Amino acid sequence: MLKFISNSIAGHFHVETKNDILKIIGIHVFIILGILSGLIMFIRDLIGFSAYKCLPGDVSVLIIFGLALYGLRTIRVSWAVNVFYMIPFASYFFFIAKSYSIFPNHLSVPYTLWSLTPFLLFFLIFGNDKKSISLFYLLSFLTLLFHTYLAGLTDLLFVFKWDVGSGYINPFIVLTAFYIIALLIAWNFQSVLNELKAQNEKTESLINQTVRSLSQGFLLLEVDKDEFGTPTHLVVRKTNPAFERLFKITSREIKDQKADDVFPKIFRGAFDWNKQYLNYKKKHFSFYIDHLDRYYEVETFKLTNDQIVSLFIDVSAKQKMIIDLNESKQRFQVLLEAIPDMFFIIDKDGIYVDFVFKASEALKIKPEDIIGNSIFEVGFSEKMSSKIFQCIQQCIELDSIETIEYALEIEAASAMFEMRIARLNDHSVISLARDITKRKIAEINLEEAKNRAEESDRLKTAFLANISHEIRTPMNAIIGFSKMVGSSDFDDHEKAKFVEIIITNGKLLLDLINDMISLSKIESNTLVVKKSLCRVNDMMVSLYREFSYEVEDKKDIRIKLSCENSNPKFAFVTDPVLLQAIIQKLIDNGIKFTERGEVEFGYRIIESTQIQFFVKDTGIGIAERDQDRIFERFHQLDNRTSRDYEGTGLGLSISQHYVRLLGGSLNVNSKLGKGSVFSFDLPYDREESTLKIVR
Repeated sequence: MLKFISNSIAGHFHVETKNDILKIIGIHVFIILGILSGLIMFIRDLIGFSAYKCLPGDVSVLIIFGLALYGLRTIRVSWAVNVFYMIPFASYFFFIAKSYSIFPNHLSVPYTLWSLTPFLLFFLIFGNDKKSISLFYLLSFLTLLFHTYLAGLTDLLFVFKWDVGSGYINPFIVLTAFYIIALLIAWNFQSVLNELKAQNEKTESLINQTVRSLSQGFLLLEVDKDEFGTPTHLVVRKTNPAFERLFKITSREIKDQKADDVFPKIFRGAFDWNKQYLNYKKKHFSFYIDHLDRYYEVETFKLTNDQIVSLFIDVSAKQKMIIDLNESKQRFQVLLEAIPDMFFIIDKDGIYVDFVFKASEALKIKPEDIIGNSIFEVGFSEKMSSKIFQCIQQCIELDSIETIEYALEIEAASAMFEMRIARLNDHSVISLARDITKRKIAEINLEEAKNRAEESDRLKTAFLANISHEIRTPMNAIIGFSKMVGSSDFDDHEKAKFVEIIITNGKLLLDLINDMISLSKIESNTLVVKKSLCRVNDMMVSLYREFSYEVEDKKDIRIKLSCENSNPKFAFVTDPVLLQAIIQKLIDNGIKFTERGEVEFGYRIIESTQIQFFVKDTGIGIAERDQDRIFERFHQLDNRTSRDYEGTGLGLSISQHYVRLLGGSLNVNSKLGKGSVFSFDLPYDREESTLKIVR
């Protein structure tokens, strides 16, 4: 708000200094307060609320302050100030005229005095010189004298204290005292002002002399604004001889000229001066003038809100030297980049001075990440940094070559290097770093492949041993009991048990062969998913009957079925064969590792697009460290040849593969000794209705 008022006053009255703006604001405030006071008195007197009624006095106050406001806004400031020489007229109506005075004429002389003396201060503050104060003093003196004459108090003119009313000091003495004080203040202010002007002139002379002697080109611009305070264009106010020499132009050609008229001639579009100066974005910028073949740097700063100074420096020689050095550096860098090694220059304190390397996508190093930093700051461990620093000292002292292998984390990637350090001079070494990441990765991969092969060989050996055991056991039972069935030494009841044993072992052997066939299909990637409508509840009931019959006489466990949807026709689209095989293997696995308790299986709909199947048992459980490994092929918690639980170690691996083919993932949640829960989510794809609307 204050800034808007200041800009408005500066634009209307064409003033720039802060003192002038404040002076005009003060006059506005004084006049507005006077008008408001006059209006209040006039209204009070008009409606009869005032005990001391003087309508002519109120009107005279309004006229004087109104004329002052009119002169201030339409004529000039000095005219508005001079209007207040009419103040004695207001005093006349309020205190002197017998027919209008609010007090008895002979008692109101002090009131006339105190109505006039404040305006001595007004003319002291807002008047142009001591003459205005003296003139108002004279008018005030004559007004008091006229009042004294009308009051019949002329015999007291030369008396110090007047015994009129309650008594008071001679008003002419008081008025004269105020006048003298005002003159002394004005004289002192003028003396200080003259001294400041002299200092200002001396400073300006010194600045001008300094500007003329500057080796840099000096340019002073002034921002011209419209009545709304918006910058419109630039005007060249001052230059120095250096500027004229740099751009081969004389001061008289451009002084007080618009920048839009002279800058195209000087700079010829080398830079956008309106954008640079009016928008004032950069304090430092550089440009090149083609027709002069010169490079320049510019420092720009504001003296005031409307004045901008620029210093132009000819840096052509430095720029050409930089270009030559860059070309030379480029040649050597190309030569060095042809070598696969990275070259670093490191001083004896471990600070990187320079480096050259062939950039690659795998290794991205920025100069600011290296140059100027210490070996203790670029990512080495404290131990490695100390070792490199020690090698640097040894190379400088003994003129030896040291070799170090290290790993460095660069942009979230780990790189392996082989560093060779050799003495360059008494203060620095050259370090040749070769990226051996690929070689090390190949070595690591080779070692990992070797370990995997050994582990696979061990697992397959255990698997072959287990499979031979698993095959021999049912085969021996089938062959042995088949012979016993044909013997006449056993009765029919015993032979029926033998047949049951043969059938059971035959199923075990069949399951083993099926697992081998499934593994073969997985390995050869020939397993095909055949999706169709699967009636889930029918499948679950069938599995429940199958396994309930199987565990009926064998274990102290029970089978529990939990189906969320009881509709017998509930179905969704998937591969029924694979789904049944998964649940079958999980139930079989739960029964195998549960001695007592229950094995619960079923499904629940967890979302409108997902259906979750689960098998829960109260068996031996799985340790947390083994839960990620149980889905590996051939892996069993007990890989010994002689084990407590039978099996090939393929069931969970095959189940996981089947689940992934159906669009899910097999998960396990288990605690040792508490049991396990195997679950998997499948897409709940419902078959669209075959009914259609026919019109």
